[in-house]
Amino acid sequence: MIETGVYFGDIHSYYGLNLILSSVDIPPAQPKTNYIDIPGADGSLDLTEAHGEIRYENRECTFTFTVNPSETLNFEEKKTQVANALNGKRFRITLDKDSDYYYSGRCTVNSYKQDKNLKQIVISAKVEPYKYKQKPTVIAYKLEAESRQYILVNDRKSVVPTITTTRATTIEFNDNIFELNAGTHRILEICLVEGDNIMNLASDGGTITFTYQEGEL
Repeated sequence: MIETGVYFGDIHSYYGLNLILSSVDIPPAQPKTNYIDIPGADGSLDLTEAHGEIRYENRECTFTFTVNPSETLNFEEKKTQVANALNGKRFRITLDKDSDYYYSGRCTVNSYKQDKNLKQIVISAKVEPYKYKQKPTVIAYKLEAESRQYILVNDRKSVVPTITTTRATTIEFNDNIFELNAGTHRILEICLVEGDNIMNLASDGGTITFTYQEGEL
């Protein structure tokens, strides 16, 4: 059984395409920096966080695959098979060795390499800066009329959760108070940052559910 491979959507590089993963290059996400030179002053003015949190560039990932020696297709047929399956398409990309997370991006068949004994196919993917948990985080609370404190824990990427309430609910978050009717809501001012997000919640017997997608660098 092959130990490591890559899922492109529901297509596995080994079990679906008979390719052996030879190498993976996933570079760190680079921050979008903004420095302004100030004439007559030392250094530069750093405006990277002038509009809030740090933003990041997309990543350019590279996956090098070796065609399994047991492959029955000739190399031209194999190139066609892989190109039809992957080239230009957008996927959730999951590495077997990091299967709790996925990257989201578009794939390109980058190059083909061949000598007498070795046939390789190189796939590149331009992906979003963050890798995401495979499943959204869903947290539900049964509330009481008296306001109580609750904590929502979030990964590195800031996110606005989807909030579903079964009854009228009061949320106090970051010194703001929100009165919600029963239903589904997205409130831009309720943005979860990395770590503990503390809020006070109250509802006379209602249930509140937070759903959000966590992401790491």
